Amino acid sequence: MSVTPDPGPTSSSRKQPASTSDPTGQQPLFRERLLPSPGAWIVVVALGSIVGLVMIPINLTLAIVVAIVCVVIAIVLAVLYSPVLEVAGGRFRLGRAQIEVSLLGEPEVLTGEDWQRTIGQDFEPLAHHCVRGWAHSGIRVEVLDAADPTSAWVATTRRPDDLALALRTARHGR
Repeated sequence: MSVTPDPGPTSSSRKQPASTSDPTGQQPLFRERLLPSPGAWIVVVALGSIVGLVMIPINLTLAIVVAIVCVVIAIVLAVLYSPVLEVAGGRFRLGRAQIEVSLLGEPEVLTGEDWQRTIGQDFEPLAHHCVRGWAHSGIRVEVLDAADPTSAWVATTRRPDDLALALRTARHGR
């Protein structure tokens, strides 16, 4: 199978700079963290504050401290669970999954109705999806590996043209 999970942090990987995942030390061709939209950040902060609001009848100082701690935890979790899209070292990483760009077809940039149709009525159950509701564009890349049961990779991105260009560059640069 061509999709391999990210092995996670190891003692040797902690020593490397977090900005590159390419073992050759080159800068990635494309890197984007799918952080929530401004509206989603408001919801994150509101949900964290609600926990403190519940504590007001017990003690106001405790309620403020709990609200601040919960807001910080909610923000950290929102950042940690935001997937990273990266093209580096001949690999396309989408969250924890990664695939060799040589096993991918031509990237298709999807915006507007095309994007809505791809994640809606034309949803592919066998495709690998990384879709976030706060971004309204993405790409679809067919998987060419006959041994891989995954038909395509479908990913939300705010910069679909840049990601498609990076995938083309990585595929033709090998």
